[in-house]
Amino acid sequence: MHLIYGAPIYTFWSELPIAEAMVVRDGRILAVGSKDDLGARYPDAKRVLVDGQAVAPAFNDCHMHILPLGIDLGKADLRGCTSVAEIQQRLRAWMDANPDAEWVLGRAYDQNLLPNGKHLTRHDLDAVCADKPIYLNHVSKHGVAANTLALQIAGITRDTPDPDDGVILRDAQGEPTGILLESAAGLISKHIPKPQGAELVRAVHRACEDLARRGILAASDASTGWHDLEAEAAAYAQALAEGAPVRMTLMPLYGAAQRAGWLENTEQAGEATGFSPQPPSPHPDLRWGAVKLFADGAFTTRTAALRQPYADTPTTGVLMYEPEDLMERILTVHRAGWQCAVHAIGDSAIELVLQGYRRALDAYPRLHHRHRIEHAMLMADDLMAQMQALGVVVVSQPEFLWWLTRAYLKGLGERAVSLMPFRSWLQAGVAVGFSSDQPVVPGDPILGWRTAVTRTSRDETCLNPEEGLNPLTALQMFTVGAAYATNDEELGMLAPGKQARFVALSHPPERIADAEMQVVVTSWELLRA
Repeated sequence: MHLIYGAPIYTFWSELPIAEAMVVRDGRILAVGSKDDLGARYPDAKRVLVDGQAVAPAFNDCHMHILPLGIDLGKADLRGCTSVAEIQQRLRAWMDANPDAEWVLGRAYDQNLLPNGKHLTRHDLDAVCADKPIYLNHVSKHGVAANTLALQIAGITRDTPDPDDGVILRDAQGEPTGILLESAAGLISKHIPKPQGAELVRAVHRACEDLARRGILAASDASTGWHDLEAEAAAYAQALAEGAPVRMTLMPLYGAAQRAGWLENTEQAGEATGFSPQPPSPHPDLRWGAVKLFADGAFTTRTAALRQPYADTPTTGVLMYEPEDLMERILTVHRAGWQCAVHAIGDSAIELVLQGYRRALDAYPRLHHRHRIEHAMLMADDLMAQMQALGVVVVSQPEFLWWLTRAYLKGLGERAVSLMPFRSWLQAGVAVGFSSDQPVVPGDPILGWRTAVTRTSRDETCLNPEEGLNPLTALQMFTVGAAYATNDEELGMLAPGKQARFVALSHPPERIADAEMQVVVTSWELLRA
């Protein structure tokens, strides 16, 4: 048993918003209050003096990709590369460090940072290596860059048609350039050896240790089942059994949940208040969350579905399904009693998802469904009103504004001011949870928190500052809001009965905009010492 004191504790608990101390036993909060009172009530508790100027609930990244992060941590990091030569240099360095790798793998390639925003080509990658396949994930995770050998392994030629919901970019002569968008990436990725067994467990450990160092002690994997649902769940459970410090919620992909038989059309579940029984969890800190669907692509690849064409490209993006097909899938998830989470970035995609939720709720009314829209980036007033009326939860990623505002302005023009209206969502009564979508972006919770307040990008562009939040409200979206979005009553606040997952901060939360805020220590480190 520990008595934690030494800095103001921001509990986000309405009965005692700021406390002097709290008592923790076996990872759970017993009491919060004054140091003297708790000391008298729990005389045997070990006194733990916190180094820092504030204590707050740990960050909860309620939309990220845990296993892919762990795998990505083993790839060549191309984030921030501003020239083809720099990309080539980093790939060569990775090859030197991984001489036995069958494939050359890279992450976070972003053509928006290259001269004139032009994609590199397969020939650029052939210059790095022609006798091993090269496969680079785009920063958005909605596209890839590949060399000639990788295209050959996949059988992609000038005569290969674009797959449904995907694009193979081609040069003026009709030859593939090496850039594949959306589902076209799968033509190559299916040939890359998938991690197995112990390798999956190691990837989960890498991700969790990386998250914990940044103060993220709860996280949701928003694409479970991309490889093998059972094997992935087993890897997460084993990592937790071996001491992984992050409480994890798994969001199964629609296809994976369907193959597992979890989406049977049970009208009884659909009519119930709350959720149907979830599949059994192999560990207390491993949970099943919402079933994941995709409505559109991404702004950075111009595949997010818009009502009006992009400012720099004569396209309105890509819908992943025909409208009726998507709405039928939403109905299937809802009717089976699950929470539903749909990736929708463009205003056209958001509108379609809301239509799907309305149809599902009209057919099978259910209270407290907490259906989600992931990202919900390009908003309109009519869409916001519908969100509130339907009780939809928005899961947003403020850190996107820091890294990608320049690309948004280029692609959307003046419409970019309508992106991620944090303040308007809350004023309209829309439930909001903040997250990162890492490894699409680095997933720095301090940076995401600050950006939610200032709405300022790394090049000092401030996008619609009126939509910024005050520091405590923004922090609550990463804690209380994220717990609500994941339907996790164990987290969010530092209150009696809740899990004791917290961070000590270097400065008071109110100073996030003007101080070099850091996570000094986490409960994971403090309570195991």
